[in-house]
Amino acid sequence: MSVNIEIVPTRNPNYVTFSTDQDLIPLGTGLTYSDPESAESNPLAKSLFAIGGVESVWILGSAIHVTKDDKVRWSKIQSRIIETIRGVANGS
Repeated sequence: MSVNIEIVPTRNPNYVTFSTDQDLIPLGTGLTYSDPESAESNPLAKSLFAIGGVESVWILGSAIHVTKDDKVRWSKIQSRIIETIRGVANGS
């Protein structure tokens, strides 16, 4: 079964929440990654940093908060972020 993902914009144009219909980590816990090196132990965060323009990742329950470089447009990376989340959430 494929994970459903909703894109939730924020007031910050470089920060978006990708909300899923399944918990990615236990409720009440959060994982913050500010650079690719810190994400080495988490397959989802590591894969997201492989997408050019991703600057930080925060995973909280069923949500993934992504900050991008202000020189990169969401339209260029949004679909790759969604594919990456789906792939990792579905065990691909």
